[in-house]
This record gives sequence, C-alpha cells and structure tokens, in this order.
Amino acid sequence: MKTINWLGWVAALVVGQVIGILWYGILLSAAWMKAMGMTEADFVGTEWRMGLGILNMAIILIGLDWLIRRLEARTWLGGAKVGLAACVFFDLTVVALDYVYAAGNLSLFWIDGGYQLLTYTLGGALLGGLKLKPRAG
Repeated sequence: MKTINWLGWVAALVVGQVIGILWYGILLSAAWMKAMGMTEADFVGTEWRMGLGILNMAIILIGLDWLIRRLEARTWLGGAKVGLAACVFFDLTVVALDYVYAAGNLSLFWIDGGYQLLTYTLGGALLGGLKLKPRAG
C-alpha cells in the first residue's frame, strides 16, 4: 500500500467526484433521469449511495494505480493511455453487457460510458503524472 501514488489517488478521487457532480447533476441530469425512468422524487433519502460510489471509485483508482505502475506508465500521457485502455477494454465492455442482454436504454450507455471514459482517462493521467517531489538530502 505504501507504493500507491497517494497524491495522484486523492486528486483523481476528488476530480472524479467533481466530474460526476457536473456530468450527472448539471450537464446531463435531465437526460440521465429520463433514460433511467426516474424523477427527482426518486432520489429522496438515497444520499448514502454517494458514499458507495466514492468507495467504488476509490477501489477502481487503487487498481488503476497498480496497473500504471506495473506497465511503468508513470507520466501524464502514459497514465491517461492506461486509464483509457482500462476503461474501453474492461469497464465499458462489462457495462455493455447490461445493454446486450438486459435490453437497457442505449442513451444511458452513452451517458454513463462518457463519464467513465472521462474519469478513467483523467484519473490515469493524475495517477501517472502527479507526484510528490523527492525530498532534498
């Protein structure tokens, strides 16, 4: 655990939450709720889900940091490429199964997938490129 890039991890976690608030709360709120078949009233008393979302993202970012270190992609661009690849080859393909087999709403796939692409790519860039400076001896 001490090899984790904690600075990049915290920054990626915060940035991911800010993107989520902007993406789902402001930019695509109406389209997302329509695709989900929900109204604002459906969200009353569900604030606890935000905590689970943060925990989920925290775990994803630990895995992404591990992958970036294993692939030695410890630059801004290298981390972004690993994040993008992880999203496309793992996250989006798993999420797509809901639409392949459960006949999900395809517009929801694009909304959720766009958020995932952004957070994985920016999270990877932060994990790969944001580092504490070594202490001067």
